Amino acid sequence: MARILIFGDFVPTGFGRICRAIGLHLQHAGHEIMGACLQYDGLLPLGLPFHVAALNGRDHGAALTGIWAAYQPDLVLGVQDFPYHVMMRHATGIDWSTTAQVVITPVDGAPIYSDWIATAKTFDSLMTISEFGQRVFREQGCTAWLCPPGVDTNEFYRLDDTRRAELREKLDIPPNAFVVGVMAMNQGRKDFPSMVAGFKRAFSDVSQAYLYLDCERTSPAGWDIPKQLVAVEGLEAARVRYRDDALRAGIASLNERYNLLDVHMVLAHREGFGLPHIEAMATGVPTVAIDYCSGHEIIGDDERGALIKARPGTLGTWGGARDYYADMDDLVAKLRLLYEQPAERAARAARALAWARERTWERAARAVQSVVEDVLTRRASDLARKRTPLAEASVQAGVSPAGIPGASIHLHAPIYVMASNQDEVAMGIGKAVKQQIQRLEADGEHSAT
Repeated sequence: MARILIFGDFVPTGFGRICRAIGLHLQHAGHEIMGACLQYDGLLPLGLPFHVAALNGRDHGAALTGIWAAYQPDLVLGVQDFPYHVMMRHATGIDWSTTAQVVITPVDGAPIYSDWIATAKTFDSLMTISEFGQRVFREQGCTAWLCPPGVDTNEFYRLDDTRRAELREKLDIPPNAFVVGVMAMNQGRKDFPSMVAGFKRAFSDVSQAYLYLDCERTSPAGWDIPKQLVAVEGLEAARVRYRDDALRAGIASLNERYNLLDVHMVLAHREGFGLPHIEAMATGVPTVAIDYCSGHEIIGDDERGALIKARPGTLGTWGGARDYYADMDDLVAKLRLLYEQPAERAARAARALAWARERTWERAARAVQSVVEDVLTRRASDLARKRTPLAEASVQAGVSPAGIPGASIHLHAPIYVMASNQDEVAMGIGKAVKQQIQRLEADGEHSAT
C-alpha cells in the first residue's frame, strides 16, 4: 500500500468534507494517510485517525516542502481551488519525478485560464467535482475524471414538524410562515443582491414570508447586508434573520438551521458544485440555482427545485471565467410558484430528498480511490526509486597524515584555498589523500587546488 499526503482542508468546509471522506476511505483501504490543512491552526484535535499538519498562518510552499521531505509520500493528493495546485507544482521543493500528483478541483465557470490548463496537463491525474467541469476541461483539451460530491444523511436529515415549529419559535418566526433561506458565505460571487431583490419582489405582498441568511451580516471586505442590501431594497428588517440570530437562540446545528426553511437558494454567478444545495435536499428542502455551471445537474429541469434562467454578464476575476446573473423575472415567478403551490413544492422536495440519498460520500471516495491506485500503478517504477538506498561511496583503505590506519576517498572536485604558502598546502593535501593535485589559478587573489 502507498503513503499518501492529502493537501486541502479537514475543517468543516466543502473541501473539508471531501478531504475527510477520501482520507478515511483510503486509510480503510490500507493506505497510509497524512493530511495538511490550510485552515487548521493545530490548537485542537480534528478527531481523525491520522495526523494532520497545521498550515494556517504558515508559508504554504515552504511547509509542504518540509512535510514532503520528512514524510516522503508516494503520492500527493490536492483538494482545493486551482491556484493552490499551481503553487504546489511550481513553488515547492517536491520532487515530482519520484512523487505522483493527483488533483481534485472545482471548475467555477468557463473558460478556464489557459495557464491553468497547461499546468493541469503536468499532473498524473486530474479530477473535478461536476459534470460541467469535466466538459469544460475536455473542451479545452484536458481530461478530467469525476469526483461526485456527496452528503452525510446521518448529519443532514429532516426533522419532524413539531421540532421544526419549535426552531422557528426560537427565532420569532410563525410556524406556518414561508421561509426562504440562503446558506452561503457573504461574498460577491454568491450574488446576494439578486437574492435579496428577488425575495423582495416575489413576496412584497406576503407578510408571512421570511428571509433567512446563514452568513455574516458584514463581510471581511465591509459588505454590510443589512445596511447596503436589505435597507436599500426596502425590505423590512423584521422579516430577515441571520446566522448570528440563530446561534444566539441556541440553534447551533447546521442541520437544524436547514430545517427552518421551506425553500433554499444560492444564485452564485458561478459555482463548481454548491454543497449547500445537496445538504438542503437531504433535509427535504427544494433548492434554487441558476442554469450555469453545476446548476442543471443538481436541480434538473425544475424536478428538485427551481432552475433559474441565466444571462451572461461580464468576465469575472476567477481566471477570466464569465459571471452569469439570474434572470429576475424568472426568479420571481418561480419563487412565487413554490409558495403558491405547496403540493408541487412538496413533490419537488421529495424528489430532491431521494436524489440526495443516492449521493453518498462513499461513492465519491471510491471514484478517487480508483484514480489514485491507477496512478500508483502507472508510476510504480518512479516511486520505487524513492525507496532504493543510495549506493555506498567507493572507499579505499589508506593511511592518515598522522600514520593512523583509516580510509581515503578519491576526490574529483576543486578545493578553494586561501594561504600565502599555497604550494606547501597543495603538497600536504596530496600526501594526505594520496592523489595527484593540480593547481588551477582562480580569478582574484584566490587559487583553486
